[in-house]
Amino acid sequence: MSFIKKFEKKDKQKKLNNKIDVELPFFITIVTLLATSGFGPYTIFIKIKEMELLPNVRIESLKILKKIDILGMDPLSVMSDVKNNGPSNFGEFLSGYVGAIQSGGDVVNYLKTKMTSAFEIYESTQKNLVEKVKALVDTYMTMQVVVLAVYIIITATTTGGVGPAPLETDFDPLYLVIFMPPLVSGLFLFLARSVNKSKIQEMEIKKISMFGIPGIIASAVIIFLDLIPGYNLFILAGALITSSLWPAIKFQSRYKFSLDAESSSSIILRDVAEARKAGLGPEKCVIRATKRNDFGLFNKVANGISNKLEWGMTLDDIFKFIKKETSDFQVLINFRVLFEIISSGGGNVSTLDTLAGVSEKVRNIEKEKREMLKPYVLVGFMLIGITGFTTLLVIDSLSGLGAHLEIDEAKRNELQVDSDARFELLGIAILIQSWLSGLFLGKITTGSYSAGFRYSIILICIAIGSIVIIQSKIFSVSSIFG
Repeated sequence: MSFIKKFEKKDKQKKLNNKIDVELPFFITIVTLLATSGFGPYTIFIKIKEMELLPNVRIESLKILKKIDILGMDPLSVMSDVKNNGPSNFGEFLSGYVGAIQSGGDVVNYLKTKMTSAFEIYESTQKNLVEKVKALVDTYMTMQVVVLAVYIIITATTTGGVGPAPLETDFDPLYLVIFMPPLVSGLFLFLARSVNKSKIQEMEIKKISMFGIPGIIASAVIIFLDLIPGYNLFILAGALITSSLWPAIKFQSRYKFSLDAESSSSIILRDVAEARKAGLGPEKCVIRATKRNDFGLFNKVANGISNKLEWGMTLDDIFKFIKKETSDFQVLINFRVLFEIISSGGGNVSTLDTLAGVSEKVRNIEKEKREMLKPYVLVGFMLIGITGFTTLLVIDSLSGLGAHLEIDEAKRNELQVDSDARFELLGIAILIQSWLSGLFLGKITTGSYSAGFRYSIILICIAIGSIVIIQSKIFSVSSIFG
């Protein structure tokens, strides 16, 4: 029993360490900047205690402060004891920090070295994430091709040959193609949930459902009752596109704002640092840097910061205003640290220059990651479009070949009707798969399922284009043999 409890404790600590490691580069940055401004460890932890942007580090800071304030322990001893809880990067950093203080060495230099090292690890983590995305996309695309290949093999070898359906005792391979691709897409949607996490808040499911579900239900009823024969696929495509339109437009606006905010905050911090070198006061530097009008969608927030500072509002109230306008972690942490440094009286040139450099580094890392992920969208479009078109072509050709070769007119018409019904059923599956594949591409490239609605619209249009081309008999194996 004790062994199980010990194992559970270790597992819990390991999970906590993984969460802290995500926040560690920014924690080290804050410690470095505040130490550069002349603050000691105890004061730094008091300030970390108020930072809700780093929840896991904040909890550890509260534990350290409780031991100091309640038990009366020495701050350096408490910081050293963190390492005794088990191996962790957090405990290792604090132990080194304490060692630098006790040895009388250059503490700031140690902190800057650790900060540089932390962001190198952060950059490596982001590159590893791209590799994971690559592996996931490759596996996903391979699965789609395998399903099609298995269908062709089964169809070619099953009893009944290339006719519309095998004997009743046999498995109809059509159902493999109908159910497997959407199921595979759904599975990979689930697997992608932890691969790439978005800094942008997901669209509310309730609002998406209210906008899209009525149209999808209406199209399902029309298709089930066959109220408009021959147009069922176009009705479903229209419903799926309509349901995706509002969230696609809404999220695109949020995404553009996030990119502008991320870029602008980095520019603002650099302008503040350069203006400070000229001798302006920290607040005046911020006012001057945020008065520009070339920040895109972030102009409203940036100019609001400038106006509120001129009106004499506190930095805490201004940060609440920024937090209300955006939930982007990088933007919020940039301004939170900037305001903390200024309010603490530590807005010296060296500190602000370091903060601007860190912000630019993180921005470049994120930008590089986005550029590395972009090609997977194009690959997804090409492969999903090709496999969808090929699947429809094979189904139409194999199921229609029997009708073309049939001599009896009545039997031929019966086979043709059955062939059309099977093609329509598969077309529905392809449209659903295209919609799900779009969400998958959105998740792996931006970290948000909501970003996938725009890709879903494009993939549905590609699928409908394939359906129109095949129905018009521009490409048909059966017509060639017929």
